[in-house]
Amino acid sequence: MQDMGEVLIENLDTVGVDDDLKKVKLLTQMMREHQNSVIRLGQQRRSIVRRLRQRRIPYRQIAEWCGVTDQALFADLRKHPEEEA
Repeated sequence: MQDMGEVLIENLDTVGVDDDLKKVKLLTQMMREHQNSVIRLGQQRRSIVRRLRQRRIPYRQIAEWCGVTDQALFADLRKHPEEEA
């Protein structure tokens, strides 16, 4: 089974892309799309974490649910203060 968002190179053959230059271009476009998705997902996660913090949920508890350290979670929030509103 494929992970969410996982793209297999074999799938490119099924869409009829034979030329390696076309494949590399397509892969680059796909990478950009995935990078943009990661950015949006990060913004959404930070928004929810901030909402949880307003409800006095400790960083440690949020981080545990996320599967990251509380230091990593806090650092991510500090790295993106412009999203606070």
